[in-house]
Amino acid sequence: MALIAIDVRKYNDYGIGTYIRNLVEQLALLDTLHRFSLFVAPEDEKTESFPKGWNITPVHYGKYSLSELLFFAGKARAQGVSVFHSPHYTLPFGLKGKSVVTIHDLIHLRFPEYFSLLQRSYSYGMIWHALRDARFVITVSEFTKRDILRTFRVHEDKIVVIPLGVSEQFHMKADPSRMEDFKSKFSLAHTYILFVGNTKPHKGLDILLRAFKEVNVLFPDVDLVFAGARSGTDRSVQELAIGLGLSKKVKLLGRISNEDLALAYEGAEMFVLPSRYEGFGLPALEAMASGVPVIVSDKGSLPEVVGDAALICKSENHGMFADAMINLLRDPALRTDMSSKGKKHSKEFLWSVTAQKTLDVYEKAL
Repeated sequence: MALIAIDVRKYNDYGIGTYIRNLVEQLALLDTLHRFSLFVAPEDEKTESFPKGWNITPVHYGKYSLSELLFFAGKARAQGVSVFHSPHYTLPFGLKGKSVVTIHDLIHLRFPEYFSLLQRSYSYGMIWHALRDARFVITVSEFTKRDILRTFRVHEDKIVVIPLGVSEQFHMKADPSRMEDFKSKFSLAHTYILFVGNTKPHKGLDILLRAFKEVNVLFPDVDLVFAGARSGTDRSVQELAIGLGLSKKVKLLGRISNEDLALAYEGAEMFVLPSRYEGFGLPALEAMASGVPVIVSDKGSLPEVVGDAALICKSENHGMFADAMINLLRDPALRTDMSSKGKKHSKEFLWSVTAQKTLDVYEKAL
């Protein structure tokens, strides 16, 4: 029986927090003799419900700090940890051969123009260190695995692909009254097209807004709704919307609760993700589970993740995205067909499977 530790300081972060929360929840349901320890952010210790019987240790090391790199391993060794899992590429020093790391993407390296020299250098150095020191590396898609192999010298057998899952809440149909309350809460009076994620440049929101401009000419009563974590680029999105004459048609909801997110998906006419790069693209699957037709770009992991259950457009071709959205708005039969395909496809992605495969990696690392 081994002690497996997981760094969950990003428990409430947008994106990676979803991965951590669902992984922990499903690991707790597995039949295993191994013991688990969670290293948590101090602010989460009292506010979050972690699995009963697990060791919970608050740590004061800041994210991306020098202290986490230098001192975290000592704290883990003091507990007698057999395997340490970092769900992000920031693996502490001093855990060689006793760690597992998850690398979701290489965004800092693929789009250097979006990051400072310090950010790029830190990211490259930490990923290189993680690939060298970890016993195994988990990626969430074949695309990210290939991206790593193209960029770093690492043995292919060291990398294990474990796709993410879709939470059950997105498969459930909401009560009509809850949907009405949600739309009233966020002033969503019209049919809307949905995007979920942050507003960083690689998400392709400039393409989405230009495509929506064409859609709005034919369908003036349709809105475009953004849901997700705020970022420093929100203003640029708003400015572009104003420049295109869409300021009254574009709504930024910001980060919303998981309950409201499920309602946002279900209430949408379609979901569009024109991203130039994704390590996985979970929102596309969540939209599918909600029965919403999905349109994505042909970049990154998106074609791999959505299969034949979505409409795929060339990432920089806003006209192609506009045509796809217009076709879905005009054709109820196409919407029904895409909804059916998406629901079926999304059921292949289960967090319980993600957790079991992750436990298998822990055991190989022991």
